[in-house]
Amino acid sequence: MNSSIYNDLNISEGASINEIKAAFRSMAKACHPDSAGTNNANVEKFIKAQTAYQKLMKTAVAHNKARRAAQTEAAQENVAANWRFTDRREAGLDVYYSLSVLRPAEGGCKVVLPWQAKEACPRCLGQGQTLAKINSNSSVYRPCTCPKCGGHGTITRESKLEVSITPEMVGQGKIRLRKAGLYNAKTAERGDLILNINWVEDFPRFN
Repeated sequence: MNSSIYNDLNISEGASINEIKAAFRSMAKACHPDSAGTNNANVEKFIKAQTAYQKLMKTAVAHNKARRAAQTEAAQENVAANWRFTDRREAGLDVYYSLSVLRPAEGGCKVVLPWQAKEACPRCLGQGQTLAKINSNSSVYRPCTCPKCGGHGTITRESKLEVSITPEMVGQGKIRLRKAGLYNAKTAERGDLILNINWVEDFPRFN
């Protein structure tokens, strides 16, 4: 980015968001037409400062967003390195996940599972049906299949499920998460998610 844009705010390159904001507030107070008068020099200085502020803030926010995304990705890769998914099965509304997890030396570890969370359709409230007019000019309604859930009464949302595994859980080998399983819209019941954990010292290495 052109270094002159930093000069318009009297800051150095690489200034933080807080420094950019503080510099603009100071410049605005010093040369805003409402307080410093409407002569051409003040107006021009204020416009330059405002333009610089907008451009630098946009760049700084984008940089911070990219940095946070990189940190999150690195953290997820670190978490994923601690476990391996081996099996998934369903029994009624309960869901069973089988995992091989590196035995934590201390402090425990985290498991982040890709998860499809089922919940009641917000349009039909889990009934699978809604009411629609017979035609556009009619005031008579008739039941019809809910267009959002296709009559199932539930919708599926892609999400991630994070589970913290403490050293105290090592000997148990199983973790039950209440009300984290499948959802039945007709009975408004939700099953459990059971994690069957196989503790390992290391994962097999393949050449």
